[in-house]
Amino acid sequence: MKNIFSAILLFLISLSIINAQVKRETRAIWLTTNYRLDWPPNTNDIQKQKQSLINILEDIKEKNLNTVYFQIRSNGTMLCESSFDPTSPYITGKVGEKIPYDPLKFAIEESHKRGLEIHAWINVSNVYSGGEPDILNSIDHISNRKPEWIIKSTSEGKPIYWLDMGIPEVRTYLSDMIAEVNDKYDIDGIHLDYMRYPGKSFADDNSYRLYANGKDKDSWRRENINELLRLVNEKTKSVKAYIKIGVAPIGIYKNQKNASGLQGYSEVYQDSREWLKRGLVDYLVPQIYWGINETPRFDLLAKDWASNSEGRSIVIGIAAYKNKVYSTMEDLINYSRSVNADGFCFFRYEHIKNYNFKSFAYKTLPATMSWLNGYSPNSPYALKAKFIDTKRNIVSLDWKIEKNFGRGDSIKYYSLYSLPTYNSKLSPEDIFEIISPENQSIKLGFSKPRKVNYYFTLKSLSRLWNESIETSNVETIKFNELSLLANINDVYESPILQKEKDGEVKLLFYSKYDDAMLLDNGSKKIKKKITKGKNFLSIDSEFISSEKLNMQLEKSGKKYSLSF
Repeated sequence: MKNIFSAILLFLISLSIINAQVKRETRAIWLTTNYRLDWPPNTNDIQKQKQSLINILEDIKEKNLNTVYFQIRSNGTMLCESSFDPTSPYITGKVGEKIPYDPLKFAIEESHKRGLEIHAWINVSNVYSGGEPDILNSIDHISNRKPEWIIKSTSEGKPIYWLDMGIPEVRTYLSDMIAEVNDKYDIDGIHLDYMRYPGKSFADDNSYRLYANGKDKDSWRRENINELLRLVNEKTKSVKAYIKIGVAPIGIYKNQKNASGLQGYSEVYQDSREWLKRGLVDYLVPQIYWGINETPRFDLLAKDWASNSEGRSIVIGIAAYKNKVYSTMEDLINYSRSVNADGFCFFRYEHIKNYNFKSFAYKTLPATMSWLNGYSPNSPYALKAKFIDTKRNIVSLDWKIEKNFGRGDSIKYYSLYSLPTYNSKLSPEDIFEIISPENQSIKLGFSKPRKVNYYFTLKSLSRLWNESIETSNVETIKFNELSLLANINDVYESPILQKEKDGEVKLLFYSKYDDAMLLDNGSKKIKKKITKGKNFLSIDSEFISSEKLNMQLEKSGKKYSLSF
């Protein structure tokens, strides 16, 4: 697939009322590969697999999400090259077979082209959960290579296989496997699931007898997970300090009134508060899988997690697959924002692919993690627009940059802003596109221009989403007024308010007959005559102090709310 710079980005900016926009938040999706739930499709056709993933990532981008947790390990198999576990059968149909392309490498490349952060999602202790006997019967499966590491349980009549994390060699194996993924791939983070025990009845008496050294079993189990996470952190950060390490714990840390159930701390041995205190994780995604009017209460749990973050990032896990949750997701998002959560993650892609997020009207960058430090990259400069196809209104934007060579956190993307006016201050809702940095150019296609002037500026972004201190120059793309009006299908319904670089304000309007319009700025009103046909009316810039204007036609009574 050609990169983003060889494609033409088509868009239409329409007049709209600007809604309140958060500056930064992580908007993530669990992209599930286990049982082919979200991807890959049930085919061994490589091109169909790739195109399916491209379509998913494009949709994620269009929904204004910004982070993908891409599942690479499930049932003890890998969707990438690994010297620790066999390859998944989902690519070729056979467990452990050499794969014709690397799914993780492909997912990383396609995610980064679209300005999406991507984390390798790994099921840690659970290595088989039933339903796929070919995987379990493979001689390369960890249960057959190291049966002494495995403890078997059942759930709803299905066999479930777990690694015994009380065995030191198991912790070494898992941390080395994760370290290999980090070493080989250009991922942005490690996302750990099933970082837990299945429950109190886990049959680990042998390892407890060998390795507990007198500790009570509950404390020993918690410390086994802590130690595994310490190893993962040490082996990951020593190679790439910028990698984000996250865990998805169950939604209840400890029971509280109106929010009780399976407890992470005492029943599956996730001492997640300790992980935060010790800095073993950069973020948590607690799986608060209940709706706004359910018990356990979502609001109590979300507030509890956000209030005990120890300065780290809390991303609220939302169960989009549940009808009661799905119907209230906007409320869950807004409540999570109110308690200062750093974002949201939805389980899973299939359940949000037809959902229109009203709360994500604008793009935003993932939440910052100040403790990871990083650099502010060099600022782009010499932004220049050039019409390369006047018939189709295709414009090339080019710029220059002095790159930060030798830094692990140098330029990763560019953020392109589309400004309301030439002198507008940058605002989060003005982010137009996140651009991969292979070339310093992008092509924009204005299918139906709705303004005379479009204003663009550019910043560079590091891998950790640190923006350059300065912006580039503001570049104006100007369309001829007469041709602009001629191209609007029904301009009578589309009056255009435009502020020029020199501050002059124009109202462009096409009327079907002689009429008059009443303009109201909230404190003053003026009346202007209009004639049949095209009208180019100059408005006193002092009259439009709020950059918004209400307009009413005298004959028809039609009303419009205009903004730049």
